[in-house]
Amino acid sequence: MKFKLYECTIKREGHSVRGHIVAPSQDVAALTVIEHDEALGLTHEDFSLERVDETLDDELRRGLDALLRTAPVGFASYCDIGWVAHSAPVQQLQFYRTIDDKGGNVFALAPNPDIAAAIFTTALRIPKGQVRLLYISDGMADLPDDMHANLPQLLELGPVGIAEFDTDEKRWFVW
Repeated sequence: MKFKLYECTIKREGHSVRGHIVAPSQDVAALTVIEHDEALGLTHEDFSLERVDETLDDELRRGLDALLRTAPVGFASYCDIGWVAHSAPVQQLQFYRTIDDKGGNVFALAPNPDIAAAIFTTALRIPKGQVRLLYISDGMADLPDDMHANLPQLLELGPVGIAEFDTDEKRWFVW
């Protein structure tokens, strides 16, 4: 069965979060939002769903057909490696860290360490065939409190990808 991709905006007290849901229908996508909130103990004021799989620009379609054919119902994100389904049963993302070749921290949001490794490999531009050991750890470990900023909102629905902290704006951005 080929699913559809819905863009979801959830309005919470004081902020909104955006994400994408893979589902066979809008009703199932709506149930996914409700189950997600119940599983994480969250509440929402309102949410909206819009089907987007037929209207995405060509540059945002990498891996979409495979996602819609093979992914389970749930949240998904687009990043440099294409569309990625989030992990079930709770769809909250994880925050990972690795070290680049200059000794600096590189952070990523991903559903699991395997997807984090793919994101890090792409971002660090490791050539195909080259072997490099990536030590992937919990990105929250030893993270100063002032850098937690908007991480809870990003970890809820994504997107998946490399995360960078903007010290001027005091918030994380994902690309």
